[in-house]
Amino acid sequence: MAKIIHKGMWIDIKSLNAEDKKNFLTSLAFGFIASILWGMHLSHIGFLGNEPTTDTWISETGLLFIRILMIVFFLIGAFFYKKFYSAQDDFYKSYHNFTFAGGAYGFLVFGSILTVMAPYFNYHPTFYEFFLAFAAGTGFGGYYFYKKYIAE
Repeated sequence: MAKIIHKGMWIDIKSLNAEDKKNFLTSLAFGFIASILWGMHLSHIGFLGNEPTTDTWISETGLLFIRILMIVFFLIGAFFYKKFYSAQDDFYKSYHNFTFAGGAYGFLVFGSILTVMAPYFNYHPTFYEFFLAFAAGTGFGGYYFYKKYIAE
């Protein structure tokens, strides 16, 4: 079973059995590759108020291919994470639920603040800013779980 370390921010990969380790690392690898492709996508649409890249070495057909691969790789990573998650104990599943509940709270709290403040700064938040709010919330959720159930 997965051992939660680094104040709720990571799991100890050495604590996993061979099958769980394979599924977890495969999930991370596909997620990492998909994230690189996602960065290429973001550079062409603009991110956090930045202007999109106009001169590029990637054609529109290439961008379409990159975007399709990005989605496919994220789905493959999710498939392997689901296999990993299904093999874990209730303690890890509680940790997982805490982190994602924290993400939902982050989306609501930070996203609401962003939406309320946006008109005063002539800024129009997009999906990606709300995703960052979700990501910040998952960090808080993991840390809260660590403080509540692991730290002594």
